[in-house]
Amino acid sequence: MKAALKSLVLRGLAGPPVYPLLRARAHKGRPATIMCYHTLRPDDQPLDAWVALRVSDFVAQIDMLRETYDIVSLDTLLSPDPHGQRPRVAVTFDDGERGVFDHLLPVVRDLDIPVTVYVATAHIQTGNAFWFDRVMNALQGAGPTKITLAGIGNWQIGPERGKRRWAQIGAILEALKTVPTQDRDGLADQIETQAGAMAGGFTPLQPMDRTQLEQLAADPRVTIGAHSHGHELLDQLPIEDATASIARSRDLLVAWTGQQVRHFAYPNGNHTPALMQALSDLGFVSSTILQDRLVEPGAPAHALPRIAVGRYDTLARIRLRLVGV
Repeated sequence: MKAALKSLVLRGLAGPPVYPLLRARAHKGRPATIMCYHTLRPDDQPLDAWVALRVSDFVAQIDMLRETYDIVSLDTLLSPDPHGQRPRVAVTFDDGERGVFDHLLPVVRDLDIPVTVYVATAHIQTGNAFWFDRVMNALQGAGPTKITLAGIGNWQIGPERGKRRWAQIGAILEALKTVPTQDRDGLADQIETQAGAMAGGFTPLQPMDRTQLEQLAADPRVTIGAHSHGHELLDQLPIEDATASIARSRDLLVAWTGQQVRHFAYPNGNHTPALMQALSDLGFVSSTILQDRLVEPGAPAHALPRIAVGRYDTLARIRLRLVGV
């Protein structure tokens, strides 16, 4: 009953006559919008992971955006627009997961939309999935799975599927973000062992390879940005180590793709004034964080907010987040 009432309220706010008023208020002052995604999967793959949006849902969201916004590149969004009649939105993807090549690139070509893909380079270089993708892959099995990490916590995953399972997986991921960086891969090993054989029926979360990244970057609609080397939570590292990770990711991406790499996204959105200064010193022109806010004129170039969208976000909820509700 409570969920049904909430859904009814959301639909009411996201439609006429209320929504046009909310939109007019939000767009006063002509802010821009940056959307944050991670990867895509076919509709028929039962992957309980917030980061893996269904292809049809992404297409529906692009159609929705086009009703009101001009979808532009990040460089265009950050340039002056003195005579624009419609608000502008940039679409970005984080990490460099395989679905960006397999599923996003065909959509980009079919719909002729510009996107920025922020790539973390270590998993491209080694071919090994990051710890968080390994955890999500491991916990897709049918039935309940018990996970025990000494000194960290105990969880039961499943047997429910969908949003409920994702909430359980997400709790483990958040717990692992609190441990030292060097411990996370070992903890992912433990989770894989406890979970047993990986479930079938879906394509595991995994990095693109170099050839796929090069083909992605060759499309004129695609801008490549940096996302650190090891997808570290940069505010947990000494500033020298964080700066080295940022610079290494940029330098590898330039070498691999031939693109200028001028934009950066903080992993998990974690940032500090020292990191903002480091990015400016390294010559980046923008850096993005994760906050449900629009990009107001004069916003700090190295803390630009993005609205993060995932598998369980409805069109009505996204509409309201776009206007600050």
